[in-house]
Order: sequence, then C-alpha cells, then structure tokens
Amino acid sequence: MNNSKKITIYDVATEANVSLATVSRVINGSNVVKPKTRDKVLDAIRKLDFKPNQVARGLATSKTTTIAVVFPQDMFAHIRSMMGGIGDASRILDYNICMYITNDLGEGVDTIQNIIEKVIQSRADGVILFNNEYIQDEITLLEKYNVPFVVIGSKYESKNGASIYVDTEQLGYNLVNEYIEKGKNRILTLMQDTVLFDSSDLVNGIKKAFGEHDMPFNNDDFIHVSDDYSECLEELTELMKSHLSDYDLIIANYDKIAVAAKNVCADYGYNIPGDIEIVGMLDTTYALMSRPSISTYHFPIYDMGAMALRILTKILNNEHMDSKTVCVSHSFVKRDSTL
Repeated sequence: MNNSKKITIYDVATEANVSLATVSRVINGSNVVKPKTRDKVLDAIRKLDFKPNQVARGLATSKTTTIAVVFPQDMFAHIRSMMGGIGDASRILDYNICMYITNDLGEGVDTIQNIIEKVIQSRADGVILFNNEYIQDEITLLEKYNVPFVVIGSKYESKNGASIYVDTEQLGYNLVNEYIEKGKNRILTLMQDTVLFDSSDLVNGIKKAFGEHDMPFNNDDFIHVSDDYSECLEELTELMKSHLSDYDLIIANYDKIAVAAKNVCADYGYNIPGDIEIVGMLDTTYALMSRPSISTYHFPIYDMGAMALRILTKILNNEHMDSKTVCVSHSFVKRDSTL
C-alpha cells in the first residue's frame, strides 16, 4: 500500500462498503451499528492504518470541534497575546479555531447580524467574544440561536454563556482611593471605547472612591478619546492647553492613550511624574517603550485566552463548573510615570 496518500474516512467507507455515517458511528462508539458491520469497518481502519480526525467524529455527534472567535479588527492589538492562549489551549484540547472579524463587512451592512449568522451557518460548537461596544447585540443573537459562548472582558452568565474578566471596578476604586488618601484628588480619566474591559465599571469604581470620601464627582473629568493615536494626540492637545495644571493624576484605560497624554504634558513643559502622574492599563509595549516609561496595570491576557477556551469546552461537554463567571487577578507595574 502507498503510505504517501493520506487516508480519509471516505477511503474507510469505500473499503468497508458502508456509508460515511456508519464509519463515523463506529469511530464514536455508537451501539446502533450491527456487530458484523462494525467488524468490517474496524478491519478497514486497521488495514488502511486510518487515524480518525475530529471532522469524522463530528459526523456522528453533530459537533464540528470548531470554536469561532469573533472580534472587531480595531481590537487586534489588545488580543494578540490572548489569541496565543486560545490557540495553545485549542491544540491541547483538540479543537479548531475559526476567526471572524466584525469590521470586514464594510459600511451599510448589518455587521453583527451578518457575522453571527455566518458563525451559525458554519456549525461552530461555541463562540468566544470580546468586550466591545456591540457585545450586547452579539450576546442577544447567540442566546437566540442557543449557541454556547464565553465573553472575555465583561461579566456575564446564562445557561449558554459564561465570562472571564478583570474586576476593573475594584481596580478603579483602589487606585483613586490611594491617591485621595495621599491628598491628590484632582484626577483626569481618559477612555477609549475599544478595550478588553467594560470602562463603565472602571468609572463606577472611581465614583465610589470619591463618594466614600464625601468628595464632589466631576463628570467633566471623564473624557472619551479617539482610538487612533494621532487623533487622540490632537484631542488631548486642545483639551489640556489650559487645564493640565488642574490635575495630579491622569488615568488612561489603555497604555497608548497614556503615552499620548504623557507626550502632551511634555509639550507643555510639565514634568512626569513630578508635576503630574500617569497610569495606563494592559501593560503593553507602548508603556515599556515610552520615556519616561508608563506605570500600568498588568492583565493576564494570554491566560485569559486559554481559560476562555477551557471554560467553553466545559460548557460544551456539560462539565461541572462552580461558577460561569471567572474573575482573574491583575497587578500594578510600577514604572517611571508615578512617584
């Protein structure tokens, strides 16, 4: 026999003179196949030295062993390491990964509806989602179609849904409470929309810290900025022209925004961290390459991806879970932008 040709389930079916479904049932241990037919299939498998793959198994179980990963293209910089965790876990657990990028469909198209319908049509066993401005629409559609999923970056739980997230509300509370107790209560928070966590939770934590100290909360100190660095730089240059001296601390919900704020401060002659301290989030290379380097919060991005894949397979296999919401720890990385 020529071993250079890859043997497939079709070859086994032909050799045993049975249907593909029968071969798949034998592979999956189904008891509906007659003993004589089963023996024919097993003899063909041995003769051809066939190694069953996941697609063959899926014919009988209605599972494709494929996980769909859905994310906006704008978020790729955030999730690059996380995709490594998802990919490594999928290889260990013998699942295939298929990526769907929501920005690919262009303007004038119902992007989310289109993408989720593509996922459904592909018969993916489950879906991994990332927190973004359309997350609730994605969840609603997957719940409608009864597809298991895991959300990374915001807390969610249902019969088919689970989540893995960082408690950014507690993070915001702890950070601001620490500064207020040091007598520094003039705090500016900069937020971009496309991040790996729900920024409203961060804001709630900051509000809570001000409230517990009976201090007034100023909504003007929470500014949404562009995801694009150049546009963000222009926005901050105009914003901070006459207000930089009002602040002791700038919090940015993404390191790239923190770097933009640092550069604007430098342009106006402010010393970092002597005049103003800056804290970023996600512990990216932006924070490390900046001069001065940016103090930031480290999120276990790679681990969150691997854990999301594992949680999803537990749902798919009806395995016991103590909770469908998993909160992962974060840590503060002290660098040169804080005292």
